[in-house]
Amino acid sequence: MIVKDLVETTELMLDEVGENVAVIYELFDNADCHCDGEKVEEIECDPEEVVQILAGCSVDSLTNIKTYQVGKDFSSVEEVINDIRKNYKHLLK
Repeated sequence: MIVKDLVETTELMLDEVGENVAVIYELFDNADCHCDGEKVEEIECDPEEVVQILAGCSVDSLTNIKTYQVGKDFSSVEEVINDIRKNYKHLLK
């Protein structure tokens, strides 16, 4: 079982996104855990960086529009931000 520990979260592009839109960066420390009776073995895995675009009718109810995995979809958060500016202009001010 993979256990994800959220260690950092930041809202990105605050001054650029429209109302009821959020771009969220999250950093997870991951561990692969195995249970053998009463013993639990935990193997550290690579950290995971995710950027999500969330939008909705209000800030109380947001839907995931797109999730980027940094290091897989794009090599950096800055590249993700550039893609959002290019492909999700309708969500920006």
